[in-house]
Amino acid sequence: MIWRHVGKGTFVSDGTTARAPSNAVLELGRQLTPFRMMRARLAIEPAIAREAAVNASGETLQKMQRAIDRAKSATTWKDYEEQDDIFHRTIAEASDNLLLLALFDQLNEVRRAVAWGSVTRETTRPSPDHSSFAEHDAIAAAIGNRDAGAAYDAMRKHLGSVAKRLFGEV
Repeated sequence: MIWRHVGKGTFVSDGTTARAPSNAVLELGRQLTPFRMMRARLAIEPAIAREAAVNASGETLQKMQRAIDRAKSATTWKDYEEQDDIFHRTIAEASDNLLLLALFDQLNEVRRAVAWGSVTRETTRPSPDHSSFAEHDAIAAAIGNRDAGAAYDAMRKHLGSVAKRLFGEV
């Protein structure tokens, strides 16, 4: 885990202890609408996926695939969302750029602080044809094939699909 503290520097931890979100992140999350949060993700995450296609290691490609496989076999939405988080963070790790990883982590921290309201689920787990499964496969394939443009497009399509399910058009 990488974290920054204004006036003190940037720090790397082993990730064994979760850091509570800062007051600034919580306040930003309170002020940011879910719609604006998705717009920020659409602006940043495709570029991170493009960099991952150029720089991904074999280890990060395997980690992405494990997250995909575990998400597909998730028995609850909570388990699916945990693997979805791992998948997206692994893409940021695969960019092999600490600044992009730190930006992703901050974006994700703000995402967690945004008041999403209640998301109603009609099932206890994702269906086998849940659209994110194929979208994640396409992102991972593009990154694995070192196709930066396709990785960018696949991530943009995926986030657009998520936004459309949540808000209609974005």
